[in-house]
Amino acid sequence: MSRESICAIVVTYNRKELLLNCLHALLEQSFSLSHIVIVNNASTDGTIDFLAKNGFINNSQFTLLNLPENQGGAGGFYEGIKFAHDNKFDYVWLMDDDGYPDKDCLKNLIPYLSTECYIGPILLDPKTQDKLSFALRIPNSLEIIDNYSNLSTDIKEKNIIEQAIIPFNGTLISMELIKKMGFPIKDYFIWGDEREYTLRAKKYQAKILTVVNSIFYHPLSSSISEPMFFGKLRFNNANSLLKQYCFCRNSFAIFLRYKGFFYAFAFASKAIWFYAFTKPCLKKLKLTLRALWHALRKDFNHHKEYLK
Repeated sequence: MSRESICAIVVTYNRKELLLNCLHALLEQSFSLSHIVIVNNASTDGTIDFLAKNGFINNSQFTLLNLPENQGGAGGFYEGIKFAHDNKFDYVWLMDDDGYPDKDCLKNLIPYLSTECYIGPILLDPKTQDKLSFALRIPNSLEIIDNYSNLSTDIKEKNIIEQAIIPFNGTLISMELIKKMGFPIKDYFIWGDEREYTLRAKKYQAKILTVVNSIFYHPLSSSISEPMFFGKLRFNNANSLLKQYCFCRNSFAIFLRYKGFFYAFAFASKAIWFYAFTKPCLKKLKLTLRALWHALRKDFNHHKEYLK
């Protein structure tokens, strides 16, 4: 049986130094990749010349896809996955430019490959190498893990957390699964496309899991996952209006699509409560209401107003 092909897809926008770090980490994997695709989201910081200077253009190991405009992570991953599909790769390994895999990250994912796999690593802050980049909720419980050292002995021995994943950060997906469920939705732009794709994967009976001994480094989330209701709930309070708008719009749309009106209403109530009472901010409250209204109308064009 021939070795199955894995294509890494890295979406980048105006972060050429971080991109370089990610690409070097991909080349240093102990389980070598078949190909690496760089999706350049119309960067304006000289990314193309920078890649040429560092030997990543006219290199058979790499393909550079230059998009005509910034399409966000959603559009970038759409184009990257489409390339891998059209070129008949067996698996795609997805990531943004601001994270990078440990040298054994891919190797430790390989034992869990299947035609239905939708699997990912543990995400750690590279500075502490213990703090999780994003808080991880253990499925079917209220337990939230913030540090690698807080993982239970049972989880570490089992080495997997089923039905839990932080998608598009070292996420390894079978092309057979992608053929069934399609590509990411471009309209979501950022902050929500990966959640929708994960829910869609569940609908198609994907084998979703996090592999505990597979490590991917990512800076601490630029959103602050802040506690509310005495720490029983958390809310992503983003550090930019674009991210906050997309998060609220996309989350509401996703709940309506996959969970129904009750869950969508619960999310809307939580978002409104957070900016009205937990951390009052009139500007973000108005933005949240606007985002919810656009999601209800299925209007996915207004994020462009928040692009710098």
